[in-house]
Amino acid sequence: MNKGEVGDLVPSGQAGYITAMKILAAMLALMLMVHGALACANLSGSGTTLLGTQTGIVRPAVSEMIHFLALNPHEDGVRLEASLRGSTNFNDRSDYAVALMYLGRSAEAVARLQELEAETPGEYVVAANLGTALELSGDNTQALHWIKEGVRRNPDSHKGTEWLHVRILEAKIAAQAQPDYFTKHSVLELQAEQIGETVVVGGEEMSRRDLSEAIRYQLKERLQFVKPPDAPVASLLFDYAAIEAATRTLESAKGLLKLAQDYGYPAANIERLNKIYDQRIAWRKIRQYTRNTLIGLAIGTMLVLLLRSLYKRGIFVLSSKDLKRA
Repeated sequence: MNKGEVGDLVPSGQAGYITAMKILAAMLALMLMVHGALACANLSGSGTTLLGTQTGIVRPAVSEMIHFLALNPHEDGVRLEASLRGSTNFNDRSDYAVALMYLGRSAEAVARLQELEAETPGEYVVAANLGTALELSGDNTQALHWIKEGVRRNPDSHKGTEWLHVRILEAKIAAQAQPDYFTKHSVLELQAEQIGETVVVGGEEMSRRDLSEAIRYQLKERLQFVKPPDAPVASLLFDYAAIEAATRTLESAKGLLKLAQDYGYPAANIERLNKIYDQRIAWRKIRQYTRNTLIGLAIGTMLVLLLRSLYKRGIFVLSSKDLKRA
């Protein structure tokens, strides 16, 4: 290669060479800034709040719900029934009734728990399990009586969420008298668009976070036993979606709405919320894309102006002709 026949960036003397290296470093830093600014354009890597703003990645609540739905309590029931069969210990006999519920033998579980209650009245675990066994047997009225009794015996049980079990049973009983109940009502009767920092349920005020945790806990236990379709579970999932939208992301809420629809929640109600969420997600992405585009254009313009200035000063050249002129 002859002297002067060089690449795109040609130093003009030693001093010019040092300056050129600095320019290269500056250009690299600016390019990294561009990359960092445009990295946010990975729209699938972020979420949208109810206000339409961007937030970080969160694990969608629906993933956890699908995990619970996939659990098979029958396997645990087989193991427990075999290990506890014939035991005369009080706790073992109570757990044996749980094993029977896992196996779908809820009527047998009711009979055994009633025996335990008659022998040793006042035990919380018996009341709670008896209420669950009665519900699985289809006797919601008696189930409500025993779940309330369990709450009376131990208000802090199940992390203090059994009040929601009471609400579920009350809704199921209302639906027995009014077949279309769940087309007009939900378990918690939440107004999705009006959820604030606190929520009033049954005259009691609680934080959104506490309500979200209560719904999560009750669904975690219920989804193992109750497979779709099921109107009460669908209703609870719909309410959970409204809370999820208000506390986390719309993308996560949409996943819960899909699961609620799988459980049989009225499609019209779901489509109404989905439309609102989709509009806010789309608006957030448009604003994000516009911002990143403007940042990229601004940085690109700065680079062009910088290089044009340096070119005029002879700090770098584009050809051997420029080098001779310099």
